[in-house]
Amino acid sequence: MRPCSLVLLLCVFLSGCGYRDFQQLDAERQAAWSALTPLYQQRTALVANLLSAARALPGLDPALLAGLAQARQQAGAQPSAPALPDDAAQLLAHAAAQAALTATLAPVLQAARRAPGLLPMVGQFEGLENRITVARNRYSLATQQYNALLDSFPSSLTARVTGLTPRPALPGKPV
Repeated sequence: MRPCSLVLLLCVFLSGCGYRDFQQLDAERQAAWSALTPLYQQRTALVANLLSAARALPGLDPALLAGLAQARQQAGAQPSAPALPDDAAQLLAHAAAQAALTATLAPVLQAARRAPGLLPMVGQFEGLENRITVARNRYSLATQQYNALLDSFPSSLTARVTGLTPRPALPGKPV
């Protein structure tokens, strides 16, 4: 009777170990990153179109366009492969380049709103920025859930045994 109860107790303990949850949350995190990457690439391509169209805008500061071109180049230089970087420094560099592009893009879009021919492009940017925000929030939420599972008992024991470590998150809080 005693070995049977020991096996039963072991089965109950292992059923709550959380390994399957780790795998599921990591897959959700990877999927969220895979959804975010093409949006960043699409924005970089749209910036190229905006730069060529905005050069004809009267009264637009050429330094503003040069800054946007430089931010686009830096964002494009960061590896944005569908494979999610597990290196926190690489992920932070990628996020910083994308944030710089967003900040540099805002004044150019303000000027483009005054040009009737560029209103459709401005609408594309606004929709794309909204989709990027949603995708970043999904990634951040999936990362937070994964890292929270690492800290909860008994999953923390499973993480320690299997060598799982916290995953790097994007800077900033989800909206």
